[in-house]
This record gives sequence, C-alpha cells and structure tokens, in this order.
Amino acid sequence: MTPPRFRSLSLVRNREGASVSARSELKRGWRVLAGSFLGIGAGVTSLYFYSLGVFIKPLAASFGWGRGEASLGALVGTACAAIIAIPMGRLVDRFGSRSVATASLVLLAAGFASLAGLTSGLGSFLVLTALLSLLAAGSGPLPYTRLIVATFERRRGVALGIALAGVGFGAILTPALLTPFVAAQGWRAGYLLLATVVASAAPLVWWFLRDAARLEAVRAEPTPLAQMVGNSTFQLLAAIFFLASTAILGSVVQFVPMLMDSGLSPARAGLAAALIGVSTIAARLMTGALLDRFPAFLVACGIMAAAALGLVLLALGGVAVALPGALVIGLAVGSEVDLIAFLVGRHFPKSVYGQFYGAVYAVFLLGAAIGPAVSGYLREATGDYRAWLFVAAGLLVLASACALMVALRRQSAGAPLMAPAE
Repeated sequence: MTPPRFRSLSLVRNREGASVSARSELKRGWRVLAGSFLGIGAGVTSLYFYSLGVFIKPLAASFGWGRGEASLGALVGTACAAIIAIPMGRLVDRFGSRSVATASLVLLAAGFASLAGLTSGLGSFLVLTALLSLLAAGSGPLPYTRLIVATFERRRGVALGIALAGVGFGAILTPALLTPFVAAQGWRAGYLLLATVVASAAPLVWWFLRDAARLEAVRAEPTPLAQMVGNSTFQLLAAIFFLASTAILGSVVQFVPMLMDSGLSPARAGLAAALIGVSTIAARLMTGALLDRFPAFLVACGIMAAAALGLVLLALGGVAVALPGALVIGLAVGSEVDLIAFLVGRHFPKSVYGQFYGAVYAVFLLGAAIGPAVSGYLREATGDYRAWLFVAAGLLVLASACALMVALRRQSAGAPLMAPAE
C-alpha cells in the first residue's frame, strides 16, 4: 500500500452530519470517555510517572544511592518508552486501541510486582524499569486518544480533556496516598499496591471499550520513518514538545524531594504535590474547551509562558510559594498531552494517527527522560533545585516562542489560525 501524502491540514466531514449537537456527541461516546479516563488514570503515564518522586528517597536510603542515581529510573524508563512509542503507534493502528491498551495494563501490573520482588540493586532496578516501560507503553494515552479522535469531532478538545483528566486523578491520589504508605510500609509494599490497582482496572477498561473496533478508523500500513521525520508539521511539534516536556516533567519528578529537602514531612510534601493533580484536572478541561474555540498554537504559547513564570516564582520563593507552584506546574502538565493529541488529530489522517502521535510522543518522552536526570544531577552539584528551575523556565520560554512563531507565520501566509473542524 502506498503511504498517504500528508497535507498541513486534514479536512474530513462529520460522518454523522452537521446537525449532531456537541452534547449528544459527548453523550453518545460516554463509554469511550469512561474507559479512556480509567485506563489513562491507571496507566504508565499516571501511576508510574507520578510515583517516581515518591520512591526516590526510600530507594536511595535502602541501597545507598545518591539522588542522581535514584533518578536514573526516570531516565531509563522514559527513554525506553520513547524508543517504543513509534512501534506502539503502529501496533495500535494495526490491531486497534482496546487490545493494545488492556494487554499493556496487565503487563504494567506485572512490572510493578517485579519491581517489588526482584529489585536487588541499581542494575536490577534499571533493567526491570526498562522492561516495564517497553512492555507497558500501550497503557499510556496513545490508544485512548486515537479512539477519541475517531469518535469525537465537534467537541474533540473537551473529550480529550475529560479522558486525560485521568492523569490528574493519578497525580492527586498517588503522592497523597502512596507517600505516607511507603514511609510506613516500605517501597516494596508500595510497588505491590500499585500492581494491585492496575490489575483491578484492566477488566473494567476492556468492558468500557467494547465498541472500539466499530468506532475506529480503517487501519493503515506502517508509514516510513523518513517520511514522518521529514514532515514540516511534525518537526515543529517535536521541537515544541521536547522543550516543554524537558522542563515540566523534570520539575514534577523532583517536586516531592524538593519539598522534603526544604523541611516538609513526607505526608505534607505528598499533599502539596497532590495539588499538581488538582491543577492538572482543571487544566485538562480548560485546555480542551479552549482548543475547541481558539487557535491551538496560541493556546500552547500562553500556557507555556504562564508555566515559565510559575517556575521562576518557585525558584525565588521556595516553600513559601510551593502551593501556587504546584498549581502552575499542574497547568502545564495538564495541557501538554491534550495539545499533542489535538494537533496530531487535526493535521494528520486518522488512519495513521497512532504512528504520528507515537513519533511526537517519542520526542516528548525523550525530554521527559532527560529532564529528571538533569534536575537530579544539578541538585547534586549546586545543593538545591534553584538552578534547575531557572533552566526549566528558559526552556518553556523557548517552547512558547516557537508556538507563537508558528501562529504568526500561519497568519502572515494567509492560512487560518484555527484548523477547520473535522
């Protein structure tokens, strides 16, 4: 099959007709929204990522690691997830969202259980983390956002916001409940608890997504990597989200140890970090509504600029501004994946959504792998996190400038700032 030729925009008519109201579209797709919300909330992007900071200090104390060594799990895990993102996108395009998502949840539960029972030092911890990230990558947003893009058109932004709010609930519950649990029961018990939660969610996700095969687009043959990388729209998206993920996710992973270094107890640090989840949920819904009404690149520009300002204030104010800092970080975290999914869904055909989403997400994860390691080693070198926070703010300013440049270039070229609704 000849790979499709890609335009900057994909114009597809609403299959159900223009008379379908936004409310009826959301009502019709409630099972997709419920299954996606639950699956994303129990998946690797939520429970695994937001538990990384909780385990840094207990693992370091148990094995005598430095803070940088303890942060290597985030580097290895997200690097492996980046490697597997494009192949996983092709699997989703080929076999559908439901099968890949639920199988990956089962493998994620097995991965958490393996970390609990088989970790004996840094080498085994990193190997197990790599395997978890490779095998459970399909439990992230990719299959669920593909299904949402196939199901929703008039309120795609809102639908993405609702589904991806599952990450926010994971961000609230994981640090708030897991931090004191690990402090009392130990890190091995903490990993077993995560394994139990994920294993319980998998059959529910399978049931909610039972109509997935009927809703999804026709599956496509793999698109050559050179064709994806050479696409100018992909290149712009990759640059923006690499800069943003390096800054934001590097800060999120270190947020709990940052607060504990400043004198907060594990329970209070966990509660403060849980505000990231509250902000993430609000940001998902807000970003989704904005994307249905305003140019996506301008929305991205504003959110990233606000996050940069928040990190600067956190660097200058420390614990005194920890709560507003958590809210601003959550704002950025809550918008990034929404923006990726929305922009890929608008600018590339649905049949190859998984492959292009996987490619952009791979770059996003590369930044997420680099950020936590750099922030950890900068803390080791300087004694605190202020240097990292200033670096992260600068990266977000660059990402914001790139998004603004794209919007201005489209306007000067006479192209509409908003892609027409599909």
